[in-house]
Amino acid sequence: MRTRMLKGEVILLICVVFFICRAGEVLGERPVKEAVLNAEKEFQVIDGFGANINPAQWREGNLKTAIDLLVDELGGSLFRFDCYGQANWLDPSKRDEEGLYPEAYLEEVYTSKVFKDAWETYRYMQSKGVKLFLNVSGRIPAELAGPDGEHLVDYDGYAEMVVSLVKWAREREGLEFTLFGPYNETDLGRQEGPRLYLNDCLPATKAIVKKMKSAGLGDVKLMVMDDSWVHLDNLEEFLNDAELAGSIGCFAIHTYGNGLYADGGDSWYLNPSRFKKMTERVSKSRYKECPVWMTEYGDLDQSEEIEFGIAWRSTRRLLRFLNDGVSAGLVWDGYDNYHKHDESWSIYGLLRTDREKWEYAPKRRFYSAKQVFRYVKPGFKRVEVAALKEDRDHIYYYATNPLRHILMSGFVSPDKGDFTAVGMSTIEHDVFLNMKLEGLSPAASKRVRYYRTSRDEDCRKVEEIKIKDGSVKVLVKEGSIFTLTTVE
Repeated sequence: MRTRMLKGEVILLICVVFFICRAGEVLGERPVKEAVLNAEKEFQVIDGFGANINPAQWREGNLKTAIDLLVDELGGSLFRFDCYGQANWLDPSKRDEEGLYPEAYLEEVYTSKVFKDAWETYRYMQSKGVKLFLNVSGRIPAELAGPDGEHLVDYDGYAEMVVSLVKWAREREGLEFTLFGPYNETDLGRQEGPRLYLNDCLPATKAIVKKMKSAGLGDVKLMVMDDSWVHLDNLEEFLNDAELAGSIGCFAIHTYGNGLYADGGDSWYLNPSRFKKMTERVSKSRYKECPVWMTEYGDLDQSEEIEFGIAWRSTRRLLRFLNDGVSAGLVWDGYDNYHKHDESWSIYGLLRTDREKWEYAPKRRFYSAKQVFRYVKPGFKRVEVAALKEDRDHIYYYATNPLRHILMSGFVSPDKGDFTAVGMSTIEHDVFLNMKLEGLSPAASKRVRYYRTSRDEDCRKVEEIKIKDGSVKVLVKEGSIFTLTTVE
């Protein structure tokens, strides 16, 4: 009996050893992707990340909960703030013979409930130390438009209205900002903003600059043009004009949809995107000190059926335009909200809004954005992340690039003491990533934190890894968004 038991124990032990060895073989057979983060090869400075905000849900301060989540938990540092949601808050018929609005009328409008809520919302956000700027969107008064009701023809009238907002916010409410976005998607017009054609953009902008200077607001720079897509011919009009130099703070653009094929087809690999062309043209112009910002990005699905799909698409689009030289990204929208410009409730928010209790909860798209927002700080520079071994002269370089199916972006702090690398893997199985770190300061020899968002993980801290021999190695989960960072 004892002999049989010993034989059984031996057989069991052999089986255990076999399965352990086999597991080790399988683990060892997992592919290893080798990359290098080169802190010496620097690109654009990052100005910040955040969301679009409006005060419609202020509700006597209840919105503070959402703002706290977007700032304290998400890591948002930059916000685009729309006070009213339409570009028709002033009645042009109220202007006097000189085209000015009486002070009593401005007092009535800017102390109304909707604007009081706006000022309070802005002040609370300002108290949290984030950077904000005002913007204008939505329909314009018919009196300022042509026969179609949307094409802006009265540039001075529009300038008078929007500058009155800036002046009141600055001087009467004491709000802090140095940038102002006077337009929204003028290439679409109608409910999005005033319709402006190519020949309209410069004179309309110059009318606003002139009015700003006469109002003593010359230190507030403009953001142009906040269009729905990159129009290089429109951009060239500004770049070739010397008069506005010093009055433009940044060039702003929007993008939505599936972030992989921004220009369609194989242009993802073979040709520079429009974002890349835009940042390159600006960097070679007299406006080279003006960054390009993505002031709206995301995905416009309203089905609530593909939340991880939205999180994935939006983050892929974010990494794409960052790799193309854009310096800031603002997601649309901060929280599910009612928008005056399209007169509908939308569910584009990073936060889900409970309309009965007016409570807020993060969606998966919140956590995918957090992978970047929280760990890439304003002032960081984007740096090169590339395959460790690649042959750019090979005829099939794009098809055989070792990192073709892992989209990555890398960033370092100004002193090169901290780094963050964000990646997205479309590989259909788990792989090891061995990332070599080059050009970091000696102070960067810290433990690296590994965060991951997947179909069942919300920016989960997977582990802490010690940098070994100048490299860090992690297991990248199939279909995941991952962040490696020394940032707390």
